[in-house]
Amino acid sequence: MRKAAISVAAMLSALVLAIYSWRISPFLPERGGSTCFAAEYNPPRPIDLASPRRDKQSVAEVSSMKLQISLSPDEQPFRDQHSGRSYDWRYTLRLHAGMANGERLSTAAICEWSDTVGDRMVPALSCYIDCEGGSVSVWRKIGQNALSARFEAGEWLKISNGCGSGGAVYIGADRQARSLAVEAAPPQHCADLN
Repeated sequence: MRKAAISVAAMLSALVLAIYSWRISPFLPERGGSTCFAAEYNPPRPIDLASPRRDKQSVAEVSSMKLQISLSPDEQPFRDQHSGRSYDWRYTLRLHAGMANGERLSTAAICEWSDTVGDRMVPALSCYIDCEGGSVSVWRKIGQNALSARFEAGEWLKISNGCGSGGAVYIGADRQARSLAVEAAPPQHCADLN
């Protein structure tokens, strides 16, 4: 009986440690702050590009990536009793992709997060752009000081200057998921994203 109790305790400890080392919350900045993640890819990584109507698609190569997560000093919790929608923090995700052909693609998305026990254990941020600008998930790489921007099949982010702007391009994944891993970098490495 004692061996079984020790085994159960060891398994629970391992599970708690795994969950703890997979949480994204340690990478989220304090109010008014930001965190930076970056990578150089050699060889470059494939990513799908599409026109606004998705009638023109191509595969491009990403040679570098920067992600910045920031929290405005003015950010306030939001609660809507009517719709049930709420969040405690609304982070801004800035994504900058350096393409192998020398082109630069940049965009910014909103990531809503609630300070609940469940959300504190979640390994990802779900981010989106208003005006049908798409979405992306940012996952923590388990036990590492790194994140991964992951586009599931059919998931895209709009690269443009806001709602109603013409000539937008979408970056993401068409038929298969695309992930771009980035490691923690000093904040000044992402200074050009502001």
